[in-house]
Amino acid sequence: MSKKIGVLFPGQGSQYEGMGRDLIASPVYKRAKEILDDHTYSVVEQASLDQLSKTRYGQVAIFLNSLSLYQELKDRVLDPNDIGVSASLGLSLGEYTALCAAGVFSLDEGIDLVKNRGLIMGQGAGGKGSMVAVMKTGLETIQDLVDQARQDDVLAVCNLNSPGQIVVGGEFAALDRFEEKCKEAKIKRYMRLNVEGPFHTQILNQAAKEFADNYLSNIDYREPSMDVYTNLSGKNYRQVDSIVDNLKDQMCSPVRFIDCVENMIADGCQLFIEIGPGKSLSGFVKKINKDVKVINIQNISDIEGIDLEDLK
Repeated sequence: MSKKIGVLFPGQGSQYEGMGRDLIASPVYKRAKEILDDHTYSVVEQASLDQLSKTRYGQVAIFLNSLSLYQELKDRVLDPNDIGVSASLGLSLGEYTALCAAGVFSLDEGIDLVKNRGLIMGQGAGGKGSMVAVMKTGLETIQDLVDQARQDDVLAVCNLNSPGQIVVGGEFAALDRFEEKCKEAKIKRYMRLNVEGPFHTQILNQAAKEFADNYLSNIDYREPSMDVYTNLSGKNYRQVDSIVDNLKDQMCSPVRFIDCVENMIADGCQLFIEIGPGKSLSGFVKKINKDVKVINIQNISDIEGIDLEDLK
């Protein structure tokens, strides 16, 4: 009997120089070339890290990379061996990949959503603040420091990635005070992230509403072919009519990745396959539960190197 498999899709920040160049001939990229404007597709194709690090390009590039690899994995390994996927989860942007992989919306709809999400998030949060990752410190301690540092500006916990990494986002002055509080508390590991803005905070409230009104609400969502877990609550989507509100609120609310993974494990997932650039999610999962097995797929070579016994 095969293990119950959950697939994981990364979010923004996982991009790298040359990402996806081995996938340009794939059906996903070919369709993207037909849909995207010439400039955006050129950025995706050239895969310069400098350009991919910009929110308006990075999100669609990571989405295409992850979804293309997932399709290649299905076509080359999973479907020929009658191996099914039971659940999907993505971190932030990756939630769109997870929903698309589950058939909730089409590739064309996904490309349009993600392209415009990147544009709106970049405009809504760009230059208004940043994010700080804090390592090996409990949530209660971090929340207390946030409460101490916050004045009349925005500062909030925005990503609960693993027991060893929690991210705080906010305006620049608030983050300066937060880092000073970390120093006073003798927290040894914290770092300012190279991001365009304080994502998953209330700074994006208006952007989230604009995105929902103009894009999310225009799609006829389908029932998922597998369980999909939402960043907003950590729970499995139960009804497709909750998707618009979930994805709208996800943009300006904390990402509860720990809760998502714990619920997937509680629901029977024994094997996780991270699909797309980077290995961050694999590391998070192992810190959440060291006993589950995790496979990482970043390129075609990784797919070709899979041992079928690991999937059974």
